[in-house]
Amino acid sequence: MIRTIIVPTDGSDHAAKAIDLAADLGQKYGARIVVLHVLLSDASPTQIKALTAGLDIPQGVRDELDRLEELPLETSEFAGVYAPVIIPVPLEVLQPVGRAIAERARTMVRAKGAGKIDIRIVGGRAADSILAAAEHEKADMIVMGSRGMGDLKGLFVGSVSHKVSHLAPCTCVTVK
Repeated sequence: MIRTIIVPTDGSDHAAKAIDLAADLGQKYGARIVVLHVLLSDASPTQIKALTAGLDIPQGVRDELDRLEELPLETSEFAGVYAPVIIPVPLEVLQPVGRAIAERARTMVRAKGAGKIDIRIVGGRAADSILAAAEHEKADMIVMGSRGMGDLKGLFVGSVSHKVSHLAPCTCVTVK
């Protein structure tokens, strides 16, 4: 029996497809849907700005994203190779963006007729936070996108969906 479904969202297209499936399953089985957003602390201002298109974000947050995007990249040298260092987006920006992404997901779930919806917004590493939420919420299923808005780091350390599907304490469905 499916009683609780975790659906992580980062605002990406793959996450939207996962929300659709989770909402369908939640409506069919009368399951509680837990929309989970892990703050996008590894994302650049440009990536976050792209995700906020069409979201109800306070103007001050949009202004701060614009300001951060215009800051020059610092460079770091390692073994004679220079690489850009992205300036981290502050928590005061990440939190309202996370709330807006989660609220959009709640609206999508409601539109499919699922009635029991909770929102959780957490920090930390995405895969670890999803796994912790699954344990805490006693989830029967995790429905997540096969790809998020990830970056180059995912190519080297493995994707979030891959790690979650291998370590989850419950059924894990990845959506393409």
